[in-house]
Order: sequence, then structure tokens, then C-alpha cells
Amino acid sequence: MNLKSCLPVAAALLASGTFTPSLQAQRGRPGGNPFKTATPIYARNREYDLKNVQVVLKVDAEERSATGQVTHRLASLGDNLKNIVFDAGDNLQISGVTVNGTVAKFVHAKDLLTVTPTTPLERNKDANVVILYKVLSASKSGGLLGLEGWHWITPTATRRPMFWTQGETQGNHFWVPIYDYPNDKCTTETITTVPEAWQVIGNGTGGKISEDREKKTRTFRWKMTQPHSTYLLSLVAGELDVKYDKWEGRQLIYAVPKGRGKYIDDSFGDTKDMLTFYSNILGVKYAWPKYAQDAVYDFGGGMENVSATTLSEAALTDARSGFRGMASLNSHELGHQWFGDLITCKDWGEIWLNESFATFMQHIYFEHSRGKDAYDIEREQSRQAYLAESRRYKRPLATKQYPNPGAMFDSHTYPKGGIILHMLRRELGDADFFRGLKYYLENYGYRAVESKDLSRSFEEGTGKNVEAFFNQWIYKPGHPEIEVTWKYDEAAKQTVVTLKQVQDTSEGTPIYDLPITVGSLHANGDMERVTGRMTGQTYEVRLNSMSKPDAVMVDPDHDLVKELKVTYTDAENAVILTKAPCIVDRQTALRRMTAGGAAVSNATYALFVDALKTEKNDEQSASLLTQIAKSDNEKYRALYRELALDKKMPYRRATALRSLVALPFQKEDMALFRDAALSDTEYYVITEAGLAGLKPVWKENLAVYKHQALSDSRNDRLARAVLRVIVDALDNDSTPVLLSVAQNTKAGNVVRKQALEGLQKVGLGDTKTREGLVGLLKETNEDVQIAALETLRERKDRDAISAVNALLFSTKSNKVKAAAKETADGLK
Repeated sequence: MNLKSCLPVAAALLASGTFTPSLQAQRGRPGGNPFKTATPIYARNREYDLKNVQVVLKVDAEERSATGQVTHRLASLGDNLKNIVFDAGDNLQISGVTVNGTVAKFVHAKDLLTVTPTTPLERNKDANVVILYKVLSASKSGGLLGLEGWHWITPTATRRPMFWTQGETQGNHFWVPIYDYPNDKCTTETITTVPEAWQVIGNGTGGKISEDREKKTRTFRWKMTQPHSTYLLSLVAGELDVKYDKWEGRQLIYAVPKGRGKYIDDSFGDTKDMLTFYSNILGVKYAWPKYAQDAVYDFGGGMENVSATTLSEAALTDARSGFRGMASLNSHELGHQWFGDLITCKDWGEIWLNESFATFMQHIYFEHSRGKDAYDIEREQSRQAYLAESRRYKRPLATKQYPNPGAMFDSHTYPKGGIILHMLRRELGDADFFRGLKYYLENYGYRAVESKDLSRSFEEGTGKNVEAFFNQWIYKPGHPEIEVTWKYDEAAKQTVVTLKQVQDTSEGTPIYDLPITVGSLHANGDMERVTGRMTGQTYEVRLNSMSKPDAVMVDPDHDLVKELKVTYTDAENAVILTKAPCIVDRQTALRRMTAGGAAVSNATYALFVDALKTEKNDEQSASLLTQIAKSDNEKYRALYRELALDKKMPYRRATALRSLVALPFQKEDMALFRDAALSDTEYYVITEAGLAGLKPVWKENLAVYKHQALSDSRNDRLARAVLRVIVDALDNDSTPVLLSVAQNTKAGNVVRKQALEGLQKVGLGDTKTREGLVGLLKETNEDVQIAALETLRERKDRDAISAVNALLFSTKSNKVKAAAKETADGLK
């Protein structure tokens, strides 16, 4: 599961794109270490083997309820099983149970359904348990982020009705009585009847869709013939835009809320490449018969339901939002189809086997699709996210000691685990690492696993014993904190680097045995490297060097989960900024040089300009340019103009334009701003640079502002940018643009209401504006009607009173009626 926010992967640590999942998962947690005093939690005992689950549901959308029948085929694992226990939320109303066709007694209490068959079940003999039930309209949701269970979407002027289910960690029993724990796997089938305008996406292969024209319903069938844990069972249903495709014989489904179909290609266009890359690098082809990606309202991030991932509608993107803005979320969830679905953690204390792997898979997809810089940046962001959490607590990656399942979804499980897998990749080398994963997937597929199964797979699949690695990185808390000092031995022509592990070991953090690389960097870009093994608390490294290096770098490829305790001089930072081979070091050097808000010298600004000339990374180039712009120096205007013309680096281009905006306006720059404002490129180029740059001469460019205000854009970003410029102007010339936005039925309510608020103060007494506002009263959109009434009232437009009174007596909405009465009274 990825509870990341739905922004594209972009810039700074958590701003590169996503919340670390744990930051959301931990909202509301008490401070301190929630694991330290927790009572150990072990995997459940299994009294029976659940083999197949068939769920038949009839959905009542108006009542927001469903009636259901679930049939469990199971076999007792012991002799004479007298009671069959299922998880069943107290929001479920159980009306009857049969076992092998015979009515059975049952007790439903405390989220458990205990069924007593007339005859105890024999060991290893299949039995069919049929349960009749109803999902009550006030369906319960709980667990991780309160997302588990059954979630209804209430229709509004901009939303169509739908529902979705969410099982992880243990929430599916709030919509179906079931064995709700990850340590058993079964096949499943869902048969769901919904209103005729709806579609249903479930797990596995779709079957015949039947219609009942009299009842105006349709029934959808989905069947998964491969076993999976029950928390991965899911349904998404509602009025949807759906696109179908194929990948190597598998059906691909992209489903989004009705009206959002235009975002499908830009949101999911790299799915085939991800499937191919993962299948090839793992040596194990995508296992399931289809892959659906279902975007829904009110969902936090993504959930890897088997063959049918559920995603947040807010994450949908378009080309102008930035390069493949959903790739981080989509690649994480797709990675789960191998790690989490094909292989599943046995209990929640082993959730790293799901989530750390999905994080790692997302990292290596970025390495594949965007290059080494992107891979390095992703790992550094993960390291920083973990380190931030480690200042509050440290825990083993795999543990039985946790307060509740949701607590395990933290920055240890996601980012730290992802980097630890990278470390194991570096330790073993790509060939053995991926060979070991192939063995793991092939030998433990369709099973619930523990960390020892992964360790055993590497040993059996490659001959490499990773027990020591697992002992210190998986089963113990913390990370190395390494103090670094160095000197140059002129006589020996050697750089002598002393490393000392200084982490607190009082609560189980070990002194680590780790491979470590040290490099001596020179101003010409040359670097001597030595890789050795630090097996104790202190370690001395000697690098042959004919001259004293300008900087020393420990772990220059950023392979390790670690903290370095080292102080860099200004001269060292300058060399690292311009010559370090890893983008992370260049970014960090820039942050160190500009930290604390201290004044930056002209020489340092000149250094930034030199660094800009050789920097190939777009984001780092933009960061350098941002610092240069703080000089507020007119002499850099020519540089900004030059870089504003280069469209190959969009972040840098946008920053160059913003830097021009910050300088006094010159007519000579207007062509650059107009070109950006009218372009069909990234939003941040159009809005933060182009439209903002034209603000001093917005009246001369009113056609530009109107064009973008009415252009289709994700979340009305262009219209909102236009309103930021013209609303505050309080100028009558803005009236036609504001009215056009208010009348644009394709725009969202928020931006339309902002335009209406702007019209409260401009164009007063204008007949065309009043007629436009009166026309809005005839809409069926209540929010817009109410906002238009408020605008008419604030404008004191008494000529509109007859239209207001007509609405007052015709509307059936109490909210609109109250607003109309208030406006009518105010205009009298």
C-alpha cells in the first residue's frame, strides 16, 4: 500500500513528489517510541484452510447498503472442528448460516462470527459454509487511516456516485464475513449487482455481464483462480470511464470516475513499460490474468489489490503537470503485484517484505526510465525520511513487537527497507541479487512468507549466505553514525581517512560490519577511490594521491543507510558542488553553502554561475538559478533571458523566467513571458513564469489571460493562476474574464466561486454582467447558484430581484432557497 499524497514526483525531499507513506500513516500517533513497550504480536493460529470464497452482492445505491451471500469452501486443519470462526464487522447484519446445506447456529459479537455446525468438521475434508448478510448503510470503516472497509462516494455537482472497498490491513470483514488475516490464501469470485449505469472492477478475470432491464441493474462477475490473501479482495463500482488495452496476452484496464477519461493516457501511459521492465529484471512474468488500475475519489494514495490496484483520483495527471507525474505511485503499486500479492507477508510484523520491496521496485523503475540521477535522488529522499523518523524511534525492520498493524506502516518499513534492499543489491551484485529474487518468487509464490524465507532463497538460489546481513539490518534497530576525520600525509603521498562508528548501542543498535568506499576529490574532477570493509568501531583508510585532495567523500555513491558526522569547509563545498560525481552530493553542497540565511558573497554567486554551466541535472540547475536570483542583481538578466529560451530543461526555464519576474519589469522581456504564457508546456512554466511575468501589463495581454482561463487544465490550475493576477487588480477591465470563468461549466466549483467573488467588486452596474449572473441562477449546480446569489447581493443589483424571486419560489433545495431569500431581502 502506498499512502503517498498525489502530487507528481518533483523537487525536494517530501516535495519530490510524495509524502512518505509513513507520514500519513502516523498521523495522530503519540510521540516517542510506540514499539518499545508493545506486547509481541504473532501470526494467528489457523484452524482451517480457506480454499475459495464466492461473494454475491446486491447493491442498493440509494440506501447505501448491500445484501450479500458469501460461500466459503474450507477444510479443517485439525480433528473435529466444532466452531468455525470468521471475522465479521459489527456493521454487518447476519441473517442465516448453513454448513454443507444444513442450517447452523451462529453467534455474532465483537467483530467475530462463530458458526457451530451440527456435526464437527473432519480434518482435511472440504466443507461449504454459506452466510447471508447485509452491509448496513452506516458501514464501519477503521484500521489504517480509517480507510478500511466499504466507502461510499456521495454524488455532487462534480462527482458521480461510486463505492470502493479497502482491505489492508484487516478491513474486508466490514463488508463480507471472511477469514481476515494475511497468513492464508484462497481463490475468490465476486458477483455484484449495481445500477445499470455503473461498472464494477474486481479481481481476476471478468465474466458475463447480465442485465435486468426491469430493475435497471447490471450484474458483473470477476473470478480469481490463483490464491491470494483475503485482504487483497476488492471491488470498485460506479459511473466510470474505462479504457481497455493488452500487454503480452494480459488484459489491461484503466478505470477513472466518469468525466476523467481524458487523463487516462497521461496517467497510465507507462504501465506497459513497467510490466515489461519488472518481468524482465525479476525473471518472473507478471502472474495475474489482467491488471486494472482504478482511480477513485477520497482514496489516500494506492492499494495493491491483486490484479486490480485502487488509486486516488487526485493523483491523475496530464502531460502539463510534469513528466509522468503518476509514475512513482503506479510503479510502487505494480511492484506489489510480485511483492505483496504473489508473495505476501505472513503477519504485519513482516510487512517490509511487501512495502520495502515496492519502494525498491519504484526506485529501480526510476533508474530504468529516468536514469542514475533520479535513482540516486529517490534513495536519498528515502534515507532522509527514515532519518527524520529515527530521531523519534528506531526499531528492527522485521519485528513481532508492535502496538498495532497500522504502526508498522512507517518510515522504517517504506524508505529504510527500500534502501536496505539497494544495499543488499550492491553487496551481492546485480546478477546474484536478482537471481536470488527470482528463486524467492518461483519457490514461495502464492505463499505467505517470513524474512527467513527470503534469506534462505538467497542462499539456496545463489550460494551466498546473507544471514549476517539480515542479522544487523533486518533484525536489529538503527543505523551507523560515522564520524569522519582526514589528513594528508605529504611524505607518503597518501590521504589518511579515519572513520569511527559513534551510534548509541544501548538499545540494540549494533556496531556494523559494512563495505565502505572512500574517495579523495580534486578540483579537476579526478577522484581516487578505495573500497574496504569496516568491521569494527574504527577504521582507517589510506588513498594514494600525488597531491592533497580538495575534499574527501565517504560513501560517494550513497549506497548506505547512515549518518555522517563531518564538517566541510567553504572550499570543500565549492569543489563538491562543481565536481562531485553524485547528484546528491552536489545538491547537499548547495544546501550547506546557502543554509541559515547568511549573506552570500559575490564570489559565491560567481561560483554558482560556473556550476550552472556544467550542471546537467534540470532540478539542480533550477536550484542554482534560484540562489543566483537572490542576488537581486541586474547583471544576471542576460543569463536569465538566455536560459528562458532553452526548453530542454523545463525546471531551469521556469526558474529563469521567475528570476526575470523578480527584477524590475522591462518591455524587452514581454515576448519571453508571452511565449511561456501561451505555451502548451508544463503548468509551472505557464503560470509561475509566463502569466506572473505579464502581470505588470496584464491589460495589454487580456486575451492571453482569457485564453488560459478558459483552457482545460487539471484541477483548474490555469484558471486559478489567471484569477491570482486579475482579481486583486480590482479593475473593471477584468470583468469579461471573470464572468467567462464563472460561466464555464467545465470548471470546478472552487474556481467558479472565486471568479464570482471577484465580480462582487468590478463591473458594477454593467448590464451584460448582471445578465450573466442571472443566467447562473438557472443552473442545477447549487454551489454556483448560491455563489451567484451572494454576488448579486453584494453588487446591490436591484434589477435582478425578479430573477432572484423566481428562483426562491421554484427551487427545491433548502440551501438555495435560504440564499435566495437572503439575497431578495438584501435587494429590497
